[in-house]
Amino acid sequence: MSDHCRPDAIADAYSEHAAEYDTDANQQSCWGKLATVELDTVAIRADRKCVVDVGCGTGAALVQLAARVGPSTRLIGIEPAPGMRAIASQRTAALPNVSVLDGRFEDLPLPDVSVDHLYSIHAFHWVREIDRAVAELRRVLTPDADLDLYFVGPGTGKAFIAVTSPIVRRHLGLARWLESARLRAHLTLDKAREVFGNGLPGHQIQVRELVETHLDTLDGHMAWWVRLEGHFADLDRAARSDFFGEIRQALESLQTDAGIPYTTHILHVSARSPR
Repeated sequence: MSDHCRPDAIADAYSEHAAEYDTDANQQSCWGKLATVELDTVAIRADRKCVVDVGCGTGAALVQLAARVGPSTRLIGIEPAPGMRAIASQRTAALPNVSVLDGRFEDLPLPDVSVDHLYSIHAFHWVREIDRAVAELRRVLTPDADLDLYFVGPGTGKAFIAVTSPIVRRHLGLARWLESARLRAHLTLDKAREVFGNGLPGHQIQVRELVETHLDTLDGHMAWWVRLEGHFADLDRAARSDFFGEIRQALESLQTDAGIPYTTHILHVSARSPR
């Protein structure tokens, strides 16, 4: 396995750019706004004792949820990127019921049958071993646990991919271009229903696809490319500068009077216990 395709490539890229993640430009991008809306749907019952955020990033969601739940609810953030984890730990240091741990979906640092509500926003699509990740969910969730996973589905950014793929392929080469595509899981709606339905027996799993088209400026869209840096980890600084210059030109070709459109297909995997 090349360095580019190793499991930590994405985590390392997020770690390198952790300081940029909370910038206003990134948070006001389509992905930042989507995350805000999705977090608002995460309704935590008052009797929940252990709530886990997998891929907690810089910990902003943990702080928001800590304000919603009582002090008897323990919040655990799990994050594989050291730079992101450091910011999350610092941000939540004054919250006694919040802790941040090193881990990932495929290796959750949690006891068996210990989690009452597990949620994740825009992280599960980075899973490399889906069956192992689902087995870990099955191991840590209590029988009546709630679940909310939001992640990228196929079809997201189709127009962007059409104009940028030739640039990515030219800069990375065919082999590395194919490797970069494999860095992200691509679960269809039907496949997600099968994987989670079979993998989490006893939980009433629902999977829905949320499709939305976002209009933004070129700079607004470029602000969230920090989220994709792991795909281009092997490019040196000069090559990366040339690469992103060409990407900007390609995206400009999609400009309309209303802005540059970007369509997202988000899969929401959920489970709700009887009240």
